[in-house]
Amino acid sequence: MDSYEELLEGYKIFRAEYLEKKYEAYRTWASKGQAPKVLIIGCSDSRVNPAILTHAGLGEIFVVNNVANIVPPYEKGESHHKSLGAAIQYAVNHIKVEHIIVMGHSGCGGIAALMAEKPEDRFDTGEDDYIADWVGILAPAREAVLENCDPEGDHEECLRLAEMEGALVSIQNLAGYPWVRQAVQDKTLTLHAWYFHVDSGELLSYRPEEGRFRRLCR
Repeated sequence: MDSYEELLEGYKIFRAEYLEKKYEAYRTWASKGQAPKVLIIGCSDSRVNPAILTHAGLGEIFVVNNVANIVPPYEKGESHHKSLGAAIQYAVNHIKVEHIIVMGHSGCGGIAALMAEKPEDRFDTGEDDYIADWVGILAPAREAVLENCDPEGDHEECLRLAEMEGALVSIQNLAGYPWVRQAVQDKTLTLHAWYFHVDSGELLSYRPEEGRFRRLCR
């Protein structure tokens, strides 16, 4: 069975679960429209699915995925990143989410490209290098890590720190969006940085008062 056929089989399971066993609940979800209280900005990595990791049901989380879970800085007026900005604005101003989570993870290809020592190893070559422009948004994370970590000494540790630092840079950028800043000031919105260890399945959350990531569950 190829990958496309597997998707069709998965849809059959969905139909059996939600349109037969849980039909009434599904109709309730469908008729009310969405009203999630959480926005998760995650990576496009296929191993890191926020709904699966949090066991969230239909309509419980609003999700935006992109390479390296990046939130660009706010740009007044003409923005180069309208898609993500629109999603954040919609989640905060219209859905009225109460929490926004930026979730980084181990083994992130985008961060690995950012941290590659040789420029030719970092991104694609050519005029239309979308990856370079996009991942380059996290340059402050790269700079912060290289100040305190030697890639030649412990490359894996530097990557791990960069993955965490990247999530924090995105949180800092997120706080610069006017509607986010206002909601945080009004205490109706809380920002969180998470980090998921793909190998162990461990989930960490950044604690500003300690300046470090800690396990969410013990």
